[in-house]
Amino acid sequence: MNMVPAILVLSVVVLIIFLHRSRSRSVLGGWAAANGFEIVRSDQRYFSRGPFFWTTSKGQTVYYVTVRDAQGGLRSGWVRCGSWWFGLWSDRAEVRWVE
Repeated sequence: MNMVPAILVLSVVVLIIFLHRSRSRSVLGGWAAANGFEIVRSDQRYFSRGPFFWTTSKGQTVYYVTVRDAQGGLRSGWVRCGSWWFGLWSDRAEVRWVE
């Protein structure tokens, strides 16, 4: 049995997952920097997507984050990375703060 095709497919899948996660983190970091936030904690959410549960496409990612603002205050909220049509090809990030 030839294992080369299986290994090749597995390698491509791992590469795609790595690139998706890397791009997602890049969009999140860009959003934080553009808004003067330091990310204290971020958890990518696959199933529990908070206010974005029904409106997130497969190409987007959702994080629950805690950030520190320029004054040192902490805020938590949900950040959706990417756009509906272009997914993570877009630099778009949308936040919904938790009160």
